Amino acid sequence: MGIFDFLKKKPKDSEKQLETSFSKTTETISNDKFNSMQFQREACALALWKIEESDYKRENAIKELGNIGLDNNQIQIILEQVKPYLNRKLDESFEKNLGIKNNIFESEVYQDEILTKAENWYQQNILNYELVKFNLLKEGLNVNQADNIISKLRKKVTEMVDDFQSKLDSGEISEIKIQPNPEHKKGNVDKDQIDKYIGYGAYQMERGDLENALELFDKAIELDEKATLAYANKGKLFSLKNDNEKALLFTNKALEFEPNHKQILDNKVDIVFELFQENKLTEEEFISYIKDILKHDSENPNGLIYIIQYHLKQNQINEALQSVKKLFINYYTEQITIQLMLNTLGQFPQKEALKQFDIIESESNEDAKYQLKYNKGLYLKGIGKLDEAIELYEDLNKIQEFSWNYYQMAIIKNLQNKTDESLKFLESTFRLESELKEDAKNFPELQNLWVNPKFIELTK
Repeated sequence: MGIFDFLKKKPKDSEKQLETSFSKTTETISNDKFNSMQFQREACALALWKIEESDYKRENAIKELGNIGLDNNQIQIILEQVKPYLNRKLDESFEKNLGIKNNIFESEVYQDEILTKAENWYQQNILNYELVKFNLLKEGLNVNQADNIISKLRKKVTEMVDDFQSKLDSGEISEIKIQPNPEHKKGNVDKDQIDKYIGYGAYQMERGDLENALELFDKAIELDEKATLAYANKGKLFSLKNDNEKALLFTNKALEFEPNHKQILDNKVDIVFELFQENKLTEEEFISYIKDILKHDSENPNGLIYIIQYHLKQNQINEALQSVKKLFINYYTEQITIQLMLNTLGQFPQKEALKQFDIIESESNEDAKYQLKYNKGLYLKGIGKLDEAIELYEDLNKIQEFSWNYYQMAIIKNLQNKTDESLKFLESTFRLESELKEDAKNFPELQNLWVNPKFIELTK
């Protein structure tokens, strides 16, 4: 297996099954099949998985839904259906954000600054309000503040749409083809007009009219040769057309003007990864790109994921550990972060690994410390210190009950051949999270319990 064969995230068993059930196909999905409840659930689950995996960017979800045979209209229906869930997920994930101090948040300077950022994210990410909200929450806003900015953004977009509709009604725009105004020349239009071309281009790109979108982005560049987001959107457009060499060309052009733009750098990570997968970049060339991206954004999550795997392959465990620490700061709950931390610390002698757990804990906030201790329990379980792992999970439950603490204790007790205690912990697990019943019925380390009458009763 190559270093990047499992991509960015090791899928859970349920995700592997989902991936298998949606193998790539060129067949179209009939309306009868598409409208069935079972298919809608599976398609929504696939979309949610890919969107959350990609930090709320929708491109991977769109590609995967297209791969299973959905047309553009069907894809849009699925994306609309998952929006409420995504918003709830965001609210739950960031409910502990304290937010920006009111006097700062309500100041005119801050409002202008944060709304401009929101507009840029919105234009650059194919009209994706959920990704904008995700970025706002990562900026430190609380849920109410993020919703407030999203509300203002929606109002501004509505005004742009109304302007667009008036152009449709007047005949200036026909057949939803947005024609650049030939009278708009460099030097005689303001930034708002250039931004409109970029916004209209993003709108057309979402609709699937890539040629018209390209025409609009090119017009923006004609009017302002330093229109960063026009180049960035051209990069995204060529990525959608699977022309990743051109996508990289225009993404690099955007970065000439804003070399530290986090979102464009993140897009570049995806593009160079696709080129690597297409064998158009060697592993050395790919890693060189990743290292350069991390120079400009040292906390880029996907960049860190790739560089950690590379360091582990090269047996550069100290370098891998430093990158794991950076990834853990902001993404400590992600499965891939947990897995890479365990893979990395597993390369150290036990005494040094346990010392590093203590060092990372001293540098972490309270929420991250809880997750770190959970990870440490997995490590202790992996090296056979089962009683110490049990004791750690019991201590965590004294701080806050968590279904997965009970679940791990159930697994460990089963490994110790203590069936009754294992079943007792499973009962507590399912009391807190009934969804884990399905996981338990497929989890290899519980296989000997699958025929146990009490286990069967518990997992009904």
